[in-house]
Amino acid sequence: MVTVKPIRIHLAITLLSAILFIPFLGGVHLFDWDEINFAESAREMLVTGDYWKVMVNFEPFWEKPPLFFWLQAISMKIFGVSEFAARFPNALIGIVSLNVLFYLGTRLADIRTAIWWVLIYLASFTPHFYFHSGIIDPLFNLFIFLAVVQLYLGFDRRAIKNWIYAGVLLGFAVLTKGPVAGLIVALVLLAIWVKNKFRFWFTFLQFSLFIFTALAVASIWFLPEVLQNGPGFIANFLAYQIDLMRNPVASHGQPWFYHPVVLLIGCFPAAVLALRRLFLSSSHFQFEHWMKTLFWVVLILFSVVTTKIVHYSSLCYFPLTFLAAKRIANWESGKRLNWVEKSLLTFVGVIWMVLFVSLPLLGKNMSNLLTRYRHLIQDEFTLGNLSVDAGWQYTHILVGVVSVAFLGGFLWVIFKRKVALMSGALLGLSVYLTLFAAVIVPKVERYTQGSIIDFYKSISKEECYVDVYKFKSYAHYFYTRVDPLSESDLLHKERQRILRDLGVEHRLELDESGRKTYQFNEMQWLISGDTDRPVYLICQPRKAHEIGDLEAFEKVFEGGGFTVFRREAIGC
Repeated sequence: MVTVKPIRIHLAITLLSAILFIPFLGGVHLFDWDEINFAESAREMLVTGDYWKVMVNFEPFWEKPPLFFWLQAISMKIFGVSEFAARFPNALIGIVSLNVLFYLGTRLADIRTAIWWVLIYLASFTPHFYFHSGIIDPLFNLFIFLAVVQLYLGFDRRAIKNWIYAGVLLGFAVLTKGPVAGLIVALVLLAIWVKNKFRFWFTFLQFSLFIFTALAVASIWFLPEVLQNGPGFIANFLAYQIDLMRNPVASHGQPWFYHPVVLLIGCFPAAVLALRRLFLSSSHFQFEHWMKTLFWVVLILFSVVTTKIVHYSSLCYFPLTFLAAKRIANWESGKRLNWVEKSLLTFVGVIWMVLFVSLPLLGKNMSNLLTRYRHLIQDEFTLGNLSVDAGWQYTHILVGVVSVAFLGGFLWVIFKRKVALMSGALLGLSVYLTLFAAVIVPKVERYTQGSIIDFYKSISKEECYVDVYKFKSYAHYFYTRVDPLSESDLLHKERQRILRDLGVEHRLELDESGRKTYQFNEMQWLISGDTDRPVYLICQPRKAHEIGDLEAFEKVFEGGGFTVFRREAIGC
């Protein structure tokens, strides 16, 4: 393995990751919220020709900067507006990331560890799946990770250039997801400074260049926006970021131990293999210590933050997989697994086997199960989701059963220390994860949103107003292909009236309370105002009666837990 030239390994990594990540990207609808939210912002850039403004529903969207949306817009320009185009940038980022891991592994450890790093990243479940997605985090994580690597090299080599490189990378991270990038890097530096007994290992010039380059790169977009829209833009942007940390946004509040559990189970098998090295002491002069520091900073920060979403801790994937690669290298050299590692690998592995097998098995028998146990499901929305015919076949059950062979084979290889078979076992897991994403995930998606997205597509060419009633979604924007309003459209005029009543000229000037008032008044107009287009309102069961009881609305669709009501335009 170690005699192969690195350039050939890079080519093999590129080919393998392209085969695993690219072919099935468009096989399933984009998932609400984040995937659709980001893809819609990119689509609206294409529609308006304005690539500088981030918008959703052609109104200002201040939650994220535009770098990832630019990549999606380029992809949509090439491939057309589609799920494939929205996810294609992350497939490319996956190819780049794996090549980066091999390159860094050979220079910061050894070629054996570098290869294991690539293979364990590919074979770990959530890290693998993220490169099939259309969310921001793979790009954001890569920039932050590389910035920390450059800071480590600046620590190790005392070179000014590494601090400049780190600043550039941090600036791009801010352009990808916002100021949380600076917070993460600052906390990593703070932790290293404490470990270094409060001694500074860098000069004032090095640190100044780092800050200056980071601000300069981030200012490419932020500065013109502030100059054009005034301080209200940056105030709203920062207020949203702070609100994410202080309050559970959109029902994403979870207990403090949420992310440790998510990482242990989701980042299998890397998370289990990394545990032993994660708690071993190491010198702050070692790259491994910096990886541990990055891991703990991210885990603690997002465990403290009130809003908890699975991908918030995804930056931990890089250090976890590095530590797992080091553990596999030790295992390869003769250091066997202890009983804790074996127990956890078995426990989490069985959880995944049960999940992979049970999903298609339950899906195939869902109608019978609902007939027998319908009374046990109290939530009407969940009942509506599960009542969808997802089209399960016996071949899907076979895909689930195959997981036992791949997972069981991996456990057998690592428990019995079959060193020669380990690379094959990890590759097998990688192939199975791609198979699962291509075959099983589309069936699961039918339960969560497939029916309503089919309806959105059916009215995508109709001139109408479409909105969701008392729940949050972005799917209706992307899948109805909503167009920007003209000045003659009554909804545009109503929005301008609402803004005047609130004493502002633009939505960017509204605070959180003002935005809620704006949204409430717009919804009231859609319900009872004089409209020039038909109005569609999408409801979930708990609120459907509020619209269904209104004489002006008629039910036009019901399925998958959603009900759609339509009101004719005035005069129709």
